[in-house]
Amino acid sequence: MINTVIIDDEQHCADRIINLIQQQPQTFNLLSVIDNIEEALNVVPQLQPDLVFLDIKIHDKTGFDFLQSINPISFKVIFTTAFDNFAIKAFKFSAFDYLLKPIDTDDFNEAIERLKANLNTQNIEHQLQNLFKNLKPEQNKIITIPTLTGFETLKVEDIIHLEADTSYTHIYSKERKLMVSKPIKFYEDLLTEYAFFKTHKSHLININHVKKYFKGKQSYVIMSNDHHVPVSVRRKEEFLKHFS
Repeated sequence: MINTVIIDDEQHCADRIINLIQQQPQTFNLLSVIDNIEEALNVVPQLQPDLVFLDIKIHDKTGFDFLQSINPISFKVIFTTAFDNFAIKAFKFSAFDYLLKPIDTDDFNEAIERLKANLNTQNIEHQLQNLFKNLKPEQNKIITIPTLTGFETLKVEDIIHLEADTSYTHIYSKERKLMVSKPIKFYEDLLTEYAFFKTHKSHLININHVKKYFKGKQSYVIMSNDHHVPVSVRRKEEFLKHFS
C-alpha cells in the first residue's frame, strides 16, 4: 500500500485524484487531503507518507515553498498543475513526474506504474536541487537520468549525442555513456531548444560538439568524442543552416 497525501486548494481537483485513487483500493492508503501550505508543513512530517500529490499554485504560495521548508524529504512527489509552461520542462529535466489538470486516467495510471517501479526516495533531495536550478532560466541546465540503481545527472552542455535503441536511448556525454528506458523522442522534445538537432531518425546531436561534416550520398558528422553520426538526406539542408 502506498500511503498518500493530497495537497491541493481546488476541491474539484482533489476530488479527481481521490476518485482515481479509489479505483485502485489495493494500491493506495489515503492519509489526508490538505488545502494549504501551513497545514501541510505541520501534518505531512507526522504522517510520513510514501507519496504526495502536490499542486503547484496553492493560494498565495507554491508547492515549491512547501518542499523547500521540509527537511528531510522522505516521500515521492507527483506534481499536479493546470499550466503547461516552463515548469513542465523543469520537471522533465529533473525526472519528476507531473500530471496536467484536468488529470487523465491513463496519465495517472502511467505515473503510478513508474512510481511502483521506483519507490526509493534516496535521491529526492538531489532531484529537488536540480529542479530548483532548472526553474531558473539563466542557469545551465542539469538533466537527471533515471538508472536501475537511482539517478545520474549530466550538464546538458556536456551531452555530445544520443542514439535510439528501440524504446531505449543511449546518451553519450563527455565523461560517460548512459542507457535510459525512454525513447529518443522524449529527449528530442526536451533538448531541441538547447542546440540539439535530429540528424537521423535514430540520432540526436549537440551542434556545439560537431567537429567535422562530410557531405555526399551518405553524409555524416564526426562528434567531439570521435563518433560518426549519420545525417539523413532529408535532414541535410536543415542541418547545414546551423553552420551558414
